[in-house]
Amino acid sequence: MTETPQEEYAAELTEELELRGVPAAATTQIVREVQSPIADSGEDPTAVFGNPREYADNFAPNRTAKLWMLIVSSVILAAGGGYLLISGVFGLQSPSHELWGLPAWMRVAMGAVGIASFIALVLLAGGRAKRRSLSWHI
Repeated sequence: MTETPQEEYAAELTEELELRGVPAAATTQIVREVQSPIADSGEDPTAVFGNPREYADNFAPNRTAKLWMLIVSSVILAAGGGYLLISGVFGLQSPSHELWGLPAWMRVAMGAVGIASFIALVLLAGGRAKRRSLSWHI
């Protein structure tokens, strides 16, 4: 049994909204609001509302950009902090190890702050993800 374009659109839209973390009640309401005018007119839902993925952007933007920003920030903080910390430790052992004219103690401090910021960022992202996953079970 083949689905009608309206049923296919509703299924794709539901899946997109669920993947983006939209609560089930809101997803149901959004899909109903799409199905109602389409059922009356018989028009193609893609022609009226656009691609289901693009239509879902109106209610819950895709999280891919945020994920990439988190990854890039984490790498910069962890690698940069580690580099500064190691450089500072070597600078404390031997004054001949210089980096950008910064004193060794400052490099150690900046490296420690970078690593602490990385840890805080990861914990914050993990906490948000856990809250989001718990909201699915309620």
